[in-house]
Amino acid sequence: MFEAKTENITLLRDSIATVAELIDETELHIKEYGLQLIAADRAVVVVVDFYLSRELFKEYKYTDDARIGINLQNLLQILKRASDEDILTLKLSTNKLDITIKGKSTRKFVLPLIDISKEETPPLNKLEFSSHISLDSDILSSGIEDAELITDSVVFTITKDHLTMKGESDSSFTQLDLAQGEGGFRISDMGEPVRSRYSLDYLKKIIKAKKFSPEAKLSLANDYPLKLQFESPGKIQLGFILAPRVEE
Repeated sequence: MFEAKTENITLLRDSIATVAELIDETELHIKEYGLQLIAADRAVVVVVDFYLSRELFKEYKYTDDARIGINLQNLLQILKRASDEDILTLKLSTNKLDITIKGKSTRKFVLPLIDISKEETPPLNKLEFSSHISLDSDILSSGIEDAELITDSVVFTITKDHLTMKGESDSSFTQLDLAQGEGGFRISDMGEPVRSRYSLDYLKKIIKAKKFSPEAKLSLANDYPLKLQFESPGKIQLGFILAPRVEE
């Protein structure tokens, strides 16, 4: 049995919208502490680790763990029908998710549950990063947007006290530089210097999660997956593992 009610429709809708940029169908885990999904996109370039705390909900009735297959785009379309002043209720029934939006009127929707093929998700806990940093989410977004003006990938370089984000084409380049302490840039753990390239097509979708946290946490290594984390304490955690772009 599962039923949850929330008045914070904006956060619920925006978080699902961010995940749906990368994942269209997924298995959602209903747990005592909240809702969670871990899924890779169809190309297996990025893995999304999403957690929504039960504290986001005004009411959270739960008896047993459950896994339900849902189409996130269809769920998002329903969430977009709610205004910020409405109250939204999710209720799990046999082979369906009942959604009620209550405001000046009461509207009901039924979202059918779907079968999700079991695909191997890369073991996230086995990844070993050499460097862990944090910086202002808006600064990270600026570096991504700058690089996108001239190319389709960006190179992160981290040294002892310096971060560079560089985009380069045959005739031009753009570069964002941060010294430790600037733009919220902080190194929490540093092994060897890091240089790794990542796809801007994915990064510009991932960075939409900046609305949930003023700080972005990054974990990197040389030519290795990039881990990005955004967190609104007690409400939402959004993590992404992005495969590196092979150097040409």
